Amino acid sequence: MRHKWLILIFFIFTQLVAQDVDKYLSLIRAGRIGEVRNTLPGLLSKFPNDPGVLFLKALMTVDGESAIQQYRSLTKKFPDSPYADDAAMKEGEYLYARGLYSQASVQLRSVPMNYPNSEHIQRAVDLMVKSYDATGEVDSSRHYLPIFKQKYSDLDISRYGITAMKKVVKTQPKVLIKEPGGRPIAGSGPWVVQVGAFKKYSNARRLKMNLNQNGYKVTMDEIMANRQRLYVVRVVRYVSREDANQVGIELKNKFGLDFRVLKKPGN
Repeated sequence: MRHKWLILIFFIFTQLVAQDVDKYLSLIRAGRIGEVRNTLPGLLSKFPNDPGVLFLKALMTVDGESAIQQYRSLTKKFPDSPYADDAAMKEGEYLYARGLYSQASVQLRSVPMNYPNSEHIQRAVDLMVKSYDATGEVDSSRHYLPIFKQKYSDLDISRYGITAMKKVVKTQPKVLIKEPGGRPIAGSGPWVVQVGAFKKYSNARRLKMNLNQNGYKVTMDEIMANRQRLYVVRVVRYVSREDANQVGIELKNKFGLDFRVLKKPGN
């Protein structure tokens, strides 16, 4: 009898904590982050091992690398937690935003594979396809999209314009460089497409290499802005603003990159 009472108390306790976490998540979505940040130390003191509270802590962590380690720890220690899929998705979004497309595709793929009840299925698949596109692995998208569509009937895969996977005979290793197709030809014009400005050299270099591998002519320049040293990544050079803008739209659609078209005469 005592054992049953302990189980009941534990269940009620867990439900109350979950309600509190959901309330604080609502506050975050409403932009009331300060209130959550002020309450978090008390929650951690009372519930140091609750996955919901640990997820809130990761959300409130400013340092990206530290937050990712917390998300990974949560999914590993509490794989059945209602917040495990949220943590897995956050990690995938972070890797994608950093330009770590190979790691991002694997992480994002894990969401529809491991969390069938997640609300993040569509977005995870969207970013997975973009990650594969960024690394030239379109065949991987062709392989996984029908699998996920069969598992999730409401999943919209028509937006990608990718046909079903055909039988492939393996011969030579796959080359990641894509054919430019109808893309305007880069030459010696004055127009460039700026796709990133980074404080860290390594992040700018990673994006430059990814775009180079996908057939774009890319430069990386060091500039000073607001007394900060930045490394800017630009796809170069086009005869007209219209050509440059067309390439920017292509980059936005394929890789989710925001862009600015700039006139930068010279070599």
